[in-house]
Amino acid sequence: MGNTATAIQLRLDFMSRTKVSGTGGEVLMHQLVAQGVEYAFTNTGSAEAGFFDAFLTVPGVQPILLLAESLVLSAADGYAKAANKPSFVNVHLAAGTRQGSGQLQNSYFDGTPMVVTAAMRDNGSFGDHNTLGASGGFSQMGAVEDITKNRWEVTDGGGIAMATRRAFKEAMTMPTGPVYVAYSSPALDQTGIEATIQAAQGLEVAQTPNGGTLEKIHDALLNAENPLVVVGPDVRNSGGTREMLDLVENYALPVAVGFFDYGGFPMQHPNYVGPIDGMSDKGYDVVCCIGYRQNTRASAEDEKFTDAGMIIGIGQDPAMLGNTFALDLDVLGDVNHTLRALNALWKPDHANLAHIQKRKMGLGEQSAARLAKQSDGALSHAKDNPIHPMYLGDAMARNLASNSVVVSENFRAFDHLMPFGYGDNDMSLVRTAGGSLGYGLGSAIGAQLAAPDRPVVLSIGDGGVMYSSSGFWTMARYSLPILTVVWNNMNYQTVRTNFAAWGGNMKDQNKYPETYLGDPAIDFVLLAKAQGIEGEHVHEPGELEAALQRGKDAQATGEPHLLDVHITTIGDGADSTWHKAIAAHL
Repeated sequence: MGNTATAIQLRLDFMSRTKVSGTGGEVLMHQLVAQGVEYAFTNTGSAEAGFFDAFLTVPGVQPILLLAESLVLSAADGYAKAANKPSFVNVHLAAGTRQGSGQLQNSYFDGTPMVVTAAMRDNGSFGDHNTLGASGGFSQMGAVEDITKNRWEVTDGGGIAMATRRAFKEAMTMPTGPVYVAYSSPALDQTGIEATIQAAQGLEVAQTPNGGTLEKIHDALLNAENPLVVVGPDVRNSGGTREMLDLVENYALPVAVGFFDYGGFPMQHPNYVGPIDGMSDKGYDVVCCIGYRQNTRASAEDEKFTDAGMIIGIGQDPAMLGNTFALDLDVLGDVNHTLRALNALWKPDHANLAHIQKRKMGLGEQSAARLAKQSDGALSHAKDNPIHPMYLGDAMARNLASNSVVVSENFRAFDHLMPFGYGDNDMSLVRTAGGSLGYGLGSAIGAQLAAPDRPVVLSIGDGGVMYSSSGFWTMARYSLPILTVVWNNMNYQTVRTNFAAWGGNMKDQNKYPETYLGDPAIDFVLLAKAQGIEGEHVHEPGELEAALQRGKDAQATGEPHLLDVHITTIGDGADSTWHKAIAAHL
């Protein structure tokens, strides 16, 4: 009875209503405070004056200034992922909305819960050629129509509280995603508004899957000869990590992850077998995809598992179930609750089945071999100069704090060697699967704000830094003790590798246009120092562990730090420094 009463009281507290009065900006701020918003990720604009003025009259929300809209959006994304709660963004008008849209695309691709806002200029009542506004005949929210879950425009200050509450509800309800709200400047400036403030909550998804379907899934997993489970980020997003471990350990199921989601399952776990995009998808009699968000590449290869006897999908986003390969069984609903219901069908005597014991033994053997091969491979490069990226990844795995939050913007590096796990004291990964460069610096800022008691490490390629380098200024301004490790090979290595795979004259001549980032080389230590962050170059493999320790020491004092680690290029075209020079100086 006591627990029930407490739950009811918490619900009543959460749903408490408050009457407020003030300007549109103040009403918005009151709504954010009620929602539990700690930070407003923003860069300022005069059209949003009514909102910014409210920071002085309604306490409770800390503005975080970033110097470009792409950083604003990526910081909010990193915060939402690390905090597991929706974030709030304010950018400047239609132009600022478009400036941030590359990172908003990442957030939409990942289903990140966030509320993105901007001021809006009327383009119909008077002139329709407004500076920084939407063009005549077009709505501002239309600019983000295909990269937001939903969107609204608010022209009456009296509707600000309701629209904002609705936006948070929409962002938090499964399937989660970014929601956009544009407030007209007069609505933000409007005075004498009386509003009811109440926090939003995501709609609760039904918790009881169909029993018959669960029985079929249980039987398939229990009796399979060669099963595979593919785990995606919605397992973690739903809070289903413990249930996930129980499922795969009981049934002795091998687990693969998505290419970009290498933190989606504990990498040291004996059941882990690798990224599905780097494995054969053939030969499995039962494939069970759980919370999986497939990265498709617009080719026939998107249709995976074509010879599987049965394909099962469990997820909370209908767009991610059966959208490429067909499903024989599916459950749409909260992943955590579905896994819990499925685990309830397991009986202890199932563990005595010969094929379950055989699978468990085989998984243990393959895991030991995989980890030994991984360690041997890294150590074989311990003396390579320039530093081999595999050795850098291994050194980071061995030397970083075990509870680090690693924000990654590395597409072909080796930070997947780090021991990411599910526990509170395990390394955890924050990244995007969306692929739009410029994510890392902002995301690390958001992640550190979300996890102030954990060390945050930004693992980023040199190309990614240059999309978002003004983020160092924000790190310094707010004294965010982020350790940035730049994997500096003076290359867009992912593009060069893909060019080489494409072939043609580029591969024949070993010339890969606009992928070499030297001549001149970029000094990332000086770039960070110009914005208030100390750092150092690391050239020798023997210097690496001591440099990582100095970075950790700086973090312990509450200061950001940067390591510019000079690594070798690898793969086809690694030796190419060709770039097409301008023939004549004008």
